[in-house]
Amino acid sequence: SGDDDLSSYDPTASGSSTATLQREDMSIEEILRQLESIQQGNPKKIVILGTRHCTFLHQQIVELLSYALVLSGNHVYTSGAVGTHTAVIRGALRAEDQSLLTVILPQTLRQQPLETRTLLESVEQVVELGHNDLPLSYASRLCNSELLGMAEQLIVFAFHDSNTLKETVEEGKARGMLVTVLYLD
Repeated sequence: SGDDDLSSYDPTASGSSTATLQREDMSIEEILRQLESIQQGNPKKIVILGTRHCTFLHQQIVELLSYALVLSGNHVYTSGAVGTHTAVIRGALRAEDQSLLTVILPQTLRQQPLETRTLLESVEQVVELGHNDLPLSYASRLCNSELLGMAEQLIVFAFHDSNTLKETVEEGKARGMLVTVLYLD
């Protein structure tokens, strides 16, 4: 779940940000694998993770992506932080198929912000890992690993200095998952 503190980020500041796909180490085999995955059209298990610090526009894009994935029969997994994760949850709930959304929390529901707790009241499949005694950054790393173990594809919305998310991306690659990273800066 979540990312590192970005105290200088102001989501209400004017200006634009750009989402870019990470394409550095894409071999021909990897590109073919991604194309084949898209063409197959078989439902997949997809983890969507990202930053807490995203603009309203980015949240709308994430929500639309989640909505479309669930409508097309994919199972979406996420965590519970505000920002990207709550946008994923809203989109999946809008698609009206509760069986295709699973939310895993690094701590307990009680530890979540009010906005998240209220939203999660509508989610049937919520797993609380209960790592309340750990710092949130460490609990988030454990949660992200748990999420990766449930899916075959990872989509991440991050900033280049989002260390927790970058570690999760590397773990997803090491597990042989199909990984897509969209940078918001």
